[in-house]
Amino acid sequence: MILLNKLISLWRQKKPMSSPTFSTTTKPARSAFSKSYFVLGLALLTGFIWQEIGHLNWQRLAQLQADNVYKQFSGFVIVGYLAIQWRCSILRNQGFMQQAAKLLNQHKLLGALAPVFFYAHAQHIGYAYLQVLSLVYFALFLTGLCNVEITGIHKQLFRKIWLTVHVGLATSLIFLLGYHIFISYTY
Repeated sequence: MILLNKLISLWRQKKPMSSPTFSTTTKPARSAFSKSYFVLGLALLTGFIWQEIGHLNWQRLAQLQADNVYKQFSGFVIVGYLAIQWRCSILRNQGFMQQAAKLLNQHKLLGALAPVFFYAHAQHIGYAYLQVLSLVYFALFLTGLCNVEITGIHKQLFRKIWLTVHVGLATSLIFLLGYHIFISYTY
C-alpha cells in the first residue's frame, strides 16, 4: 500500500505540457552523430534487400529459425522491441513532451536497427499475410528513417502528414502482429 501511495504521489508531481508539438526547448540535443542512424538504417536495409533479392540464406540462422523455441523467443524480442519504440508516442499522448524529446534519439537509433530484429526472426518477407506484415514493418521503418530531420522539409503540414503516416503504420503493425501471433499459436 505504501508503494502504491508513493507511485500515485510521483505520478501527480509530473506536470504534462499542454503543447501538442515539440517546442524549441524540448528538442533533443544534437551531436556530431545525430544523423548516423540514417546511414546505419540505410546500410542494414540495403543488406536485407540484397540478400532477399539474391535468395541468400545464412544456414546456421535458418536452422535456428526452424526451431519453435527460437522462433517464439525471437518473436517475443520483436514484441519487446516494438513496445520500447512505442514509449515516445505514449509519452507524447500523455503530454510529457520533454521526456519524449529525451527519448527521441534513442527511438531513432533503435528504429534504424529494425532490419536486424526482423532478420533475426525471419530471413525473408514471406507470403500472403506475412508479406503484408513484413511490408508494413519495413514501410514503418522507412517512414521513420526518412523523417523531417533527414528530408529537411520543415513545413507544419508535412510534419503532421508524416507523423500520421508513421503512427498509422505503427498501429497497423500492432494489429497485424496480433493476427500473426494468433495464427502462430492456433496452428
